[in-house]
Amino acid sequence: MDDAAAAIRAGIARRRPGDHVVLFFQELRSEDVCTNFVARIGGTNGLKVASVSAFRMWDRRLGWQQNGIATDLPVLDANFSYWRRSKKILPPRGYAYALLDAGADGLVACYCVHLKSNYGAKTPEDGISNVAKRELAASQLVDLTKRIRSPDGRRVTRTIIAGDFNTSPFDGAFPGEKTVSMLVDAGYVNCFAGAPLSERGTCPGRGRFPDSTFDYILHRGFEAQLERWLSPPSEPSDHRAVWLRVK
Repeated sequence: MDDAAAAIRAGIARRRPGDHVVLFFQELRSEDVCTNFVARIGGTNGLKVASVSAFRMWDRRLGWQQNGIATDLPVLDANFSYWRRSKKILPPRGYAYALLDAGADGLVACYCVHLKSNYGAKTPEDGISNVAKRELAASQLVDLTKRIRSPDGRRVTRTIIAGDFNTSPFDGAFPGEKTVSMLVDAGYVNCFAGAPLSERGTCPGRGRFPDSTFDYILHRGFEAQLERWLSPPSEPSDHRAVWLRVK
């Protein structure tokens, strides 16, 4: 945890005067773990946990892959939700949500996601099922973000969706999958659009496997994407943190 906290501190240290911080975490064990991790990061005024999921397993035990959001902005609303079933398709987990008040820059709705992985897929049918689960989650995000309102009724015009998508529109291993493209078609900017693999290898390759891009920040309603970078690989995560500055 110390190495991960140091990597986050290094990313935060690159902020400029007037910048605010929003952090999206996946594979948290619990809200307590998130709270302890944010405390260990330290080093920034007002950084706090905004939202942590509490997804349950089939036997009602707390799952070990929770999503969380931390920020130094005021939090107007926060919750989490499971994905909805459609026919026989039920994606695992769901999303953590936080509505943040950026003052003169308006309200920012944040969704932290960890979509269905490809781990354990042994047949073509397994792969098709995994794609369907990710695409269903993406379609629900599109619907959700069409009607966001603040608790006092104000319209929300800026949205961020970030996390581990477990798929890549850059990778031929996922031909025809629409998980990311559905969100882009809905007006979201893929933070890695046009980037070469050397700048978007969020999952470092091992052995015969090359780097891959599974982690994304998608944003809508901002004036510009100013800067993007990846943290160096660090334990305990096998993913690299993605950082993005938007205006």
